[in-house]
Amino acid sequence: MEQQEQSLVLAVGAIAPNFRLPSAKGADIALEDYRGQRNVLVWFSRGLACPFCRRYMAQLRLGYQELQARNTDILQITCSTPDEAQLYFRQYQLSFPYLCDPERAVFPLYGIRIARAPLGRVAANMGTSMAAMVSDRLLHGEKSPSPLPFIKRYGMTDMEQQAVFLVDKAGVIRYVHATGPLGGLPPSAEYVRQLDQLQ
Repeated sequence: MEQQEQSLVLAVGAIAPNFRLPSAKGADIALEDYRGQRNVLVWFSRGLACPFCRRYMAQLRLGYQELQARNTDILQITCSTPDEAQLYFRQYQLSFPYLCDPERAVFPLYGIRIARAPLGRVAANMGTSMAAMVSDRLLHGEKSPSPLPFIKRYGMTDMEQQAVFLVDKAGVIRYVHATGPLGGLPPSAEYVRQLDQLQ
């Protein structure tokens, strides 16, 4: 297991809690839908208003074929509403299921903390995110969704972490990577390496 920060996220060897959430494409998807059939990479992200999450989505999209070749799918869980997600994905390609958990009910099941963020950290995160949004707009022409719906919905509470869990066909967590809300996440090659070790 790799954990970049001390955290309470579920550990390798734990049974991954089941969930059922609406996807940006409209249909509900449950983790148990994959049980006995495919491995699943479950990524808890901050969602569409986070430019770093959108960049990581693009990175995972590039490596998705290699993961699929290893009988693995990706489920991204965010705090977006289905309407917000569907509006965004009218313009941008969606390669893997984008699941909507606006009540943030699934996050604590996996030990992802939601807490009131100190004003200084909120300001620093917003500054970092705004710089990335401007860069993405100028260099790539990408429009960022407004963060205002998220701020109105959640106020000063925010994820203290992002995390990725590799869940095998039996529903057992086989790899964990946890990092801060804007921290770096592994490249697809790391997931490929972990999957190859499961063989």
